Amino acid sequence: MMRFITGLKGIFKEPVYIFVLSSFILIWGLILLNTFLRITWLGLSVFIFGGGLLLFVLVLLAISFIKPINQVKTYFFVILLIIGFILASLLMNSIYFPTSDIFFLITLIANQIFTAFFAFKICMDSTTKVDDFLYKKEKSRIITRSIEFIVFGFLLWWIMRITLIFFSQTLTILFSTVILIIQILFWVYLVLMIIVILKLIVTKKFSAYITLFFLLTFCYVLYILLDSIFGAFYSTESGDLTYIIISFIFDVVLFFYMIGTIYSRVDYITEKLKIFKVDTIALFLILMRIYVQISKILPRTILDELKILQATGLFVIFLFCTLLLGIHSIIAHKPYKEKKEK
Repeated sequence: MMRFITGLKGIFKEPVYIFVLSSFILIWGLILLNTFLRITWLGLSVFIFGGGLLLFVLVLLAISFIKPINQVKTYFFVILLIIGFILASLLMNSIYFPTSDIFFLITLIANQIFTAFFAFKICMDSTTKVDDFLYKKEKSRIITRSIEFIVFGFLLWWIMRITLIFFSQTLTILFSTVILIIQILFWVYLVLMIIVILKLIVTKKFSAYITLFFLLTFCYVLYILLDSIFGAFYSTESGDLTYIIISFIFDVVLFFYMIGTIYSRVDYITEKLKIFKVDTIALFLILMRIYVQISKILPRTILDELKILQATGLFVIFLFCTLLLGIHSIIAHKPYKEKKEK
């Protein structure tokens, strides 16, 4: 978590990132307003402002392959931004509408891969932080970590139970699919729990945080399911405030976590990826997110089945991260005391 905060501090030292991220949040706010008000000029302003920012970030992305963004002169940014807004006003249709659903889905899938991976990271990092805090208390660690395991395990069982009961009341094809997804998730949890038990037998070390990890990942999967169902079948007509605000908060938290985490690994990324600098990756994430967000208010016809397929894709990617990276994290994780001594 501290690394994520350090990364955000680093990125907000760069004026161009402050402008880009602030502008993106403003666009996000305009999209939320447009969801309720449905005013023509408001939607048009999103297209123009968003299109200008999209072109601006696209050029910065190209520049990042050649030189660091912080070495570019300020006047160039200003000129580039003005040109971007002018082109967005004149060529608005060319920026968004000719892009096919295939291109939109490719962008969406890329967004899903990053989102699923970092959602997993948030769940895992949060749980290990809690467990490390309890592990520091040598006199009470056995009791507190046992309570941690039992309490969060009970909460997980309770939430899964009421979720299954809720979706079992109306056995439609959609709700049956939700139940199947929850059952698949249960088997993933079972595999991870077996790994935890094997680690305990072999190393005498207990991953007590595992039930909290299960609880957080289940809540995220539940969010994916509810978001896809509500977004596909109810939100367009109702414009429900609760749904929109919750979805907005999740998106913003994940987005800034992704940016902060990536920017905190500047040295590592520079060493491992010679071509893709940290600026390149960060700008790609911003560009991808801008396109996906603005495309949400386009008069694009996407079948409900396709929306469900998108949500299923996000679930599968997240499931993949939970299973494989979860196994790696369980085996590789060292308690607070061991990490400190090392």
